[in-house]
Amino acid sequence: MHFSNQGDYLHRRIETSKGAGIIMAIERLLTGSIRERVQDLMSTEDLIIESFKDIVKDELKAHIRNKIEEDPDLHAEIKEAVAYYFHQKARSVYAELKATRAATRLGLRLLPDELQGEVGEALIGLFEKELGTLLDKAL
Repeated sequence: MHFSNQGDYLHRRIETSKGAGIIMAIERLLTGSIRERVQDLMSTEDLIIESFKDIVKDELKAHIRNKIEEDPDLHAEIKEAVAYYFHQKARSVYAELKATRAATRLGLRLLPDELQGEVGEALIGLFEKELGTLLDKAL
């Protein structure tokens, strides 16, 4: 072992033969292998826990479905509530679209005349593209 003093720091250099380097490499391989096995085991444990959660959810869903199917009035009420919810969501989206259209028209009116046509065409192209993407996802 050799020591050297550089500034305020003491540096140590360890010289090893080639044989010791091979032993350290083997130790690293073994340590890595054990670490990987433990990680694999932990991943398996996580998978088991997630699977168990899914099983419990499925059982709860089945129980809830059975209760709903036993009571036709409850089933009809839930169907009506869900339909009403989605209807209101659609109305909300429509209201947002109308507000966006009005705001866009106002913004175009505020632009100088020479820019209105160019910006308007760019916005139409943008809306067509976005609307096409939205419809593709919805359908």
